[in-house]
Amino acid sequence: MASYFDDHSLEDPYKAQRANNNNQGRSLNPDLSHFMPREDDVDDYNGRHSASRSTTGASGPGATDFHRLAEMLGAFRVREEPLGDEVHQEFLDNLITQLMDEAGASGKHGPPPASKSFIRDLPFVPQTDVKRDEACIICNENLHENESNAEITKLPCKHLFDRECIVPWLELHNNCPACRAEVPSDDPDWIKKKRDAELAKYAAEAEIDQDWMYS
Repeated sequence: MASYFDDHSLEDPYKAQRANNNNQGRSLNPDLSHFMPREDDVDDYNGRHSASRSTTGASGPGATDFHRLAEMLGAFRVREEPLGDEVHQEFLDNLITQLMDEAGASGKHGPPPASKSFIRDLPFVPQTDVKRDEACIICNENLHENESNAEITKLPCKHLFDRECIVPWLELHNNCPACRAEVPSDDPDWIKKKRDAELAKYAAEAEIDQDWMYS
């Protein structure tokens, strides 16, 4: 299966790592320390110290933020080659394509970041509540066997993730990377859009009720 870089005629920054994987077989989780918080970014999370990273500035995410997450997903993509889950590889390719497009866009583009309070309050899901064969949608690691011992969390759509995988995505997008279900955002334009949609819905329902009364 062709990679994202092959499909887009781009230089593959993971060529050397891919060759190493081919010689040694499927590797363990890549080192995510580059994408994870610094010590001074760590915040209290439901009584535990956990990642609460903020890489974005006051004006919102920049191209570097999108490139960083694309690199993280690319590391997961390379880890699965040459033999891996082709459906998951295609899923990662689609996310990488979206991120690269967003990095190259000018001005506001795509969904806004999830709200800081939503990310802070992501629920903790104990392993006992997770099926034995359940895997993180992003890294594709079994949630019972992940050697990083990452906290398991889930979005309102019920999709499960390692917290260290989903937080970088939520810091750029207020939706689930799998089903695209939206979560709250602090973005003023998004808040106005949601409010206008609710007002339009209430107006439509009121009009229907009025028509029913006089029919």
